[in-house]
Amino acid sequence: MTREFGVRRAPRRRFGPVVGVAAVVAALVLITVQQVLQRRNEGVADYKAWMVSGPACQAPARQAFDTSGGAQAQVSDFGGVRFAREHGAMQCSDIADDGGRAHDTFPVCQFDRPGLIQVSTRRGLYWFWAGYMSPATIAVRHDVPSCVIGATQDFGHTLVYDAPSKIP
Repeated sequence: MTREFGVRRAPRRRFGPVVGVAAVVAALVLITVQQVLQRRNEGVADYKAWMVSGPACQAPARQAFDTSGGAQAQVSDFGGVRFAREHGAMQCSDIADDGGRAHDTFPVCQFDRPGLIQVSTRRGLYWFWAGYMSPATIAVRHDVPSCVIGATQDFGHTLVYDAPSKIP
């Protein structure tokens, strides 16, 4: 067997493996971007579904629940916040901040006919009067709650939007 020195072989082509690796990387990037966009779109949809614009809840004249008249406070904890109401149903969710696009979340609770509401956070006690016929939405950002009249969640019955006219 003779060997020919001086004759060079053609260089190996690495084009195929490079294209394959690039295609895998591009596919992973595309999948990641798609998941991030889907999560952001879901966050924006949740924000729109839970956040209500409406008149602010009024400040109550009394800041205590009437335990003698049978209206015992119903207490629920959600997201490190304690919510107490005179009666009615309540639904809560963690909503992403910045219109649903951020990673940070805050608790939002909706009430169907709560009457008097007490919200306890690390910053203190807050009281709101939503009325006995009106739904309310309370969002707690940075341990400070805000309350508006209105709700979007289905409580199994028709919600009546009646701005509270009588403050207890």
